[in-house]
Amino acid sequence: MKLLFALSVISLSLASCGTTDDIRKRNTPTSGKLKLYYDEGITLHIQNQVYTFKSIYKNADIQTVSSNEKNCIEALFNDSAKVIAITRALSAGELKKFKAKNIYPESSVVARDAIAFIVSVTFPDSAISITQLTDILKGTDSLYIQGKHIKLVFDNQNSGSTRQLKDSLIPTHAFGKNCSAVTTTEQLAETVAANDITIGVCDYAWFSDKDDNTTKKLLQKVKILAVSKKNNEMAYMPDQSNIATSEYPLCRNIRIIRRSSEFSLGKGIETFIAGEKGQLMFLKQGLPPNRQEERLIEVDMKPFPSK
Repeated sequence: MKLLFALSVISLSLASCGTTDDIRKRNTPTSGKLKLYYDEGITLHIQNQVYTFKSIYKNADIQTVSSNEKNCIEALFNDSAKVIAITRALSAGELKKFKAKNIYPESSVVARDAIAFIVSVTFPDSAISITQLTDILKGTDSLYIQGKHIKLVFDNQNSGSTRQLKDSLIPTHAFGKNCSAVTTTEQLAETVAANDITIGVCDYAWFSDKDDNTTKKLLQKVKILAVSKKNNEMAYMPDQSNIATSEYPLCRNIRIIRRSSEFSLGKGIETFIAGEKGQLMFLKQGLPPNRQEERLIEVDMKPFPSK
């Protein structure tokens, strides 16, 4: 009888293990395997979102790959990634290439972000205008800082920040010889901190969460410039409020783009990030979420009783 009972327990245990393995292999919105590429500029936010999702859904195996915008889109096209996180929509030309292979990507806006301009703590100014930035991007002499030729360094030559500045400010010009690029934002901070006439271009998402230890270390080395649309106009810092209202001039959206409409783990992580928990995480980490829950406040208009 004891032997029969022991065999029954072992059988149930093996069956249970097998069931768990089967669940982990099935590709559902809360289980399976997934590779997610993201633009390095939004590292802190995407890693936090994925970590939380995996903490809740133990059968989800999501591998994240830090890359740049260009490589993210190529990975989605070549099926190296089922999901990517970048700061723009796919262009009409890119969508045409996808559709030529019978691929119909789906996209969700999940948060607002911005380009940040970082300088050393000894940099002689605290603000810059779009007009001045345009001149510096072209490599033309400017009067931004009298007698100084400013160097501009990007976080990555194929990042979303690099692409956006080119497309929006100098679409018909090449970058000036004073422009160069490193590979990551942390390398950029080191470069900028060591050169007091250098401006670094990166993603504000690295600086939005003032409680994050990585952000605290970066802000010990560099400061962020306020930006105005024109010379002698009001300059705004890239912060949650100014990004939400678009008063900061260089804002953009963070998007989750899936390779297909399959009801799979890719759909699960997209829904989570666009949902209540994911949106609250963006809010707490200093970025405006795409959707904020309404707060209903009931005000009692009755007068206070007289004494």
